[in-house]
Amino acid sequence: MPSAAGPERCQGCGETVKGNNTEPTGTSLFRLGSITKVFATEVLASLVVDGSVRLTDPLQRYAGNVTVPTYPGAGPITLLGLATHSAGLPREMGTAPDGTPPFTWPTRADRWAWLPKTTLGWAPGRVAAYSNIGFDLLADALSTASGKPYPALLAARVTGPLGMTDTGFTPTPAQCARLMLGTGIAPPGPCVDTSATDGSGGLYSTGDDMAQWLRHNLDATDPALLLSHAIYRPRQALEAAIGFDEAGPMAGLGLGWVCVAGNGIRPTILQKDGGGGGFMSYIAFAPGRQTGVFVVVNRVDFGMFAGLTVAANDLLATLTTR
Repeated sequence: MPSAAGPERCQGCGETVKGNNTEPTGTSLFRLGSITKVFATEVLASLVVDGSVRLTDPLQRYAGNVTVPTYPGAGPITLLGLATHSAGLPREMGTAPDGTPPFTWPTRADRWAWLPKTTLGWAPGRVAAYSNIGFDLLADALSTASGKPYPALLAARVTGPLGMTDTGFTPTPAQCARLMLGTGIAPPGPCVDTSATDGSGGLYSTGDDMAQWLRHNLDATDPALLLSHAIYRPRQALEAAIGFDEAGPMAGLGLGWVCVAGNGIRPTILQKDGGGGGFMSYIAFAPGRQTGVFVVVNRVDFGMFAGLTVAANDLLATLTTR
């Protein structure tokens, strides 16, 4: 469907629920999964811009009485380490209890009780390995630094100013009525509060909201975006990079963003994918070229998703090549 807000186009196909003959629209609600992470890093960058935090701040500064683990002979976990998956933390802190709805575990209390008992896998900054728990700890740290609950901080810094009224963690009954039914390898999750994983995966959104946010990310003058899009962990500077190549070979990591290097006339792109709760999603754009794409499907199917990301990247190349 064409958007009245600008040159972007929001298009739905298929059905919001299998068999209901209702095509998704720009107001259909879905789960963003791990694209939530690049919202968290925009919040981080905005706090850096106004001097509230620094990327080099140790996590310990925002940990209260909890002792943050260290690696022998290495520096501390920093906000930058968390935001670039290079803090030495595992992907998850464990497995959620049976029957737990998607994106409702671990809670803040769970992860801060777990953190001082964990052992870092390597020195922070030396290896990048995908970490969900790291981004939830990042959101907790930003909440402590600002003195606001993280969902309120996100609304104040990003979604509120952009008018993204359907993007959040606690959908109303009216919003839940617009939630597409996720399908795939696990039962669809209920429409519930997902603020427990507010840094890593809990965001709900719509196509209209994401079109607005994608257009926002094409603004080459916004200081927070310039910080979040910059590359802090070039692949060649890392001893290893684990879990970043699903949508193309990772050349470097921004704050949450994955950089896929240009090749010949194909543009460099920044991208992030997500999945869970019956959905898979992908956002990608070509910096400086005013072109981007966001796609979400209400089906978890990794073979399908691989083809989807290739098609999205090819579309970007077609639209930006001159």
